[in-house]
Amino acid sequence: MSYFERLRVLAHERHTLLCVGLDPDPERIEGGAAGALRHCQEVVRQTEEHVCCYKPNSAFWEQYGPDGWAALLELRDGAPDTPFLLDAKRGDMDNTMRAYARAVFNTLAMDAATVNPYLGSDSIAEFTSYKDRGVYVLCRTSNPGASDLQHLDAGGQTVYRHVVALAERLNGNQNVGLVVGATAPAQVAEIRRLTSLPFLLPGVGAQGGDVEASVRAAWNGDPASCLVAASRSVIFAESPARAAAALRTQINAAAGVRA
Repeated sequence: MSYFERLRVLAHERHTLLCVGLDPDPERIEGGAAGALRHCQEVVRQTEEHVCCYKPNSAFWEQYGPDGWAALLELRDGAPDTPFLLDAKRGDMDNTMRAYARAVFNTLAMDAATVNPYLGSDSIAEFTSYKDRGVYVLCRTSNPGASDLQHLDAGGQTVYRHVVALAERLNGNQNVGLVVGATAPAQVAEIRRLTSLPFLLPGVGAQGGDVEASVRAAWNGDPASCLVAASRSVIFAESPARAAAALRTQINAAAGVRA
């Protein structure tokens, strides 16, 4: 099955729209890459029944050097039933993106990835050519500086609206989604009116995103339409299992999904 097909099946079977970010911090986890691996393996063990996807951010594993990549591969191999979305935000020339795509999808065996739209369609097409993998295009991000460029007027439309149109054009393989931050529920609602593409909603938990408003705005009945991502608030919780279960319940209530 393709990434989005697997996501829909797991969302239905596990009654969840939750994605947990696996982003180890050496200031909070001792033991280098091995310690990061042990910590995240325990998070996966505690939370897998509550999630339909895991989202490791590449930077948090790159910081450990080659040992970090090896640890990420071992972590990924230890949870084969759950898709892994590499939050890498890749964006470069087409030939470079071709190499990035091989690294993400072939070498690391990730099921999906995030990409940066700044270089345009030929860049992103190197990722979307992998028909069975998911590609989330950064659209309206969750960080405070998102409005610096993404809200600029470009021919009568905001830049993020142009990104929506670009993503729609690249969705020939039905494997494209959008990254839309839960910290901007008004834009989540606006973008949902423009497209039925799946959303990845980062920014809940430590970033303070509005779960209820964003989920209500993003949810369109498709189990893949509203993948809600939380990292620090779950992986560094006293009980990741309880934190994930509580967040799953909150998300489901906002979407009107019954467990």
